[in-house]
Amino acid sequence: MKQYFRLAKLLKPYRHLLLIAVILVILYSLSNAASIYLSIPLLKTLFTNTPTDISILPAKNFFDSLRQVLDSYIFSGGDKYNSLIKVCILLFSAYLLKNIFAFMQSTLTQYVEKKLVTDIRRRMFHKFNSLSLKYFNQRRSGDIVSRFISDVNAIQNTVYITFTDLIKQPIMIITFLLMAFFISWKLTLISMISVPVSVILIAFLGKKLKKYGIRVQESLGEFTSVISENIYGGKIIRAFSMERFENRRFERKLVDYFRSLMKGAIYSNLNRPLTEVVSVALGVFIIWYAGKEIFSGSSLAPEEFIGFLLIIFQLMAPIKDLGAVVNKMQESHGPANRIFEILDAKPEIFDTEDSVVKQNFESKIEFRDVGFTYDTDDRMILEDIDLKINKNENIAIVGLSGAGKSTMVDLLPRFYDVSKGGIYIDGVNIKNLKLDSLRKMFGIVTQEIILFNDTIRNNIAYGREDIPMEKIIKAAKSANAHDFILETERGYDTEIGERGLRLSGGQKQRIAIARALLKNAPIMILDEATSSLDSESENLIQEAIERLMMNRTSIVIAHRLSTIRNADRIVVIDDGRISVVGTHEELMESKDGIYSKLYEMQFG
Repeated sequence: MKQYFRLAKLLKPYRHLLLIAVILVILYSLSNAASIYLSIPLLKTLFTNTPTDISILPAKNFFDSLRQVLDSYIFSGGDKYNSLIKVCILLFSAYLLKNIFAFMQSTLTQYVEKKLVTDIRRRMFHKFNSLSLKYFNQRRSGDIVSRFISDVNAIQNTVYITFTDLIKQPIMIITFLLMAFFISWKLTLISMISVPVSVILIAFLGKKLKKYGIRVQESLGEFTSVISENIYGGKIIRAFSMERFENRRFERKLVDYFRSLMKGAIYSNLNRPLTEVVSVALGVFIIWYAGKEIFSGSSLAPEEFIGFLLIIFQLMAPIKDLGAVVNKMQESHGPANRIFEILDAKPEIFDTEDSVVKQNFESKIEFRDVGFTYDTDDRMILEDIDLKINKNENIAIVGLSGAGKSTMVDLLPRFYDVSKGGIYIDGVNIKNLKLDSLRKMFGIVTQEIILFNDTIRNNIAYGREDIPMEKIIKAAKSANAHDFILETERGYDTEIGERGLRLSGGQKQRIAIARALLKNAPIMILDEATSSLDSESENLIQEAIERLMMNRTSIVIAHRLSTIRNADRIVVIDDGRISVVGTHEELMESKDGIYSKLYEMQFG
């Protein structure tokens, strides 16, 4: 319930629209009640001998005075046919107004509901992009996508139903109860017997729905994650002939989701029939009791009794709907929790109050006693890292797999923050620099190329719509990408597909290099991208990388040692520490060193 009220607080910007919706609900309820009450004068017109002159007795209450005014209008003159015409006009008017108000209220409420859902998705996405990579390393992509789609859709349905019914149904119940009370207070009090029974049933079912609502969303996230992994890892699945294994894995998740859905559906579907059985049992009892009273000469007129029954049975629908509202609120608990888990997540990487903007890289980068771990309980990935990188220096980082090379360079643009020590650019701790200005200083080309489902042009110019086409072409030429781009279907306007699937590995890497060239950052981070390419692509990319590194500070994570022999310095990482630093020749002189062993492994 707490999470639902948090969702309700998000409606604050639309309170003026909600106020209009509430007014429309009240008008709908009054016109609906009037359409039901008009059955009494209709029955009186058709089946009783209506007197030609309606005597005006002192009104007992406000409702009684309204009834007298209505009767005097309908039955004045004593002409039953004329009275029938008046009743029909009033009935049509009441139903017309009822439906006009219902349409206006429903449209207005849906506008608010859809606007709220749009705002939630916007806030989730903005928060999503403010979180560090660590947050996503700990979660499955399919589960996160499920929160954006399925959980928000579940909230959308809940917000509309609960808001509409939480306002409409109580007003309807109060209106019908007042009408019934003024017709016969005894019968109305008897009718209230069903209320505590209904409340107990609703509370029981709501508790069960809350439990299975949470499980449904968790199961959905699990099988969505399996789908996402199968799309991403399709080549590996087929290469290892694991289709049957993946089918079984998906089947287990799907069956679990189905069972959770069915258990939730059973308890959800029990609500209406149980409430209706209680209400009908009460209605039958009222019919018996009122009939007994009429037969014994009660003052309750037959047409008033029938009108009373119509009103009481009209009460059943809003009572049942109100029960469904409580159940929906319980069902929303799981999705709301998962949504607010994202909205409440605290960004680990953020600008401090005194952070400053740095326009240029002037002299050096320094690692001072840097240590890093992903979690405080884990072992240190990096430890005691001390390194100075001068402007325009070409630094290569080598080491065995898992030594911490990629982690070390990921600390520079603050994808992660150091656990101890500090990293300084021109003597300023990078934690004291505005994130935007810090990251503008870096151009990054990784081995796993990230491209977007857009045109080649937009991938090169990524997010910068004001870049002239001449600059894009110049960057593509420098990256040795211009020729193959012209050979594609629509040149620079060719759509490359999700993750650039319509391009070869070498083509994707050259697009990524062109993107980095266009950014023109003073510091380049390069995760060597030539290890799995054919010779022609490798040569083209190596030429492009050399242009990219020209007159820039470059930090190269090297897997193939042949590509870094000309580096100004080579930093050897071993088990999270800097083992040795030197030129290729200096490191090769130490025959028992890690570098020479790596070199021997590659070149014999």
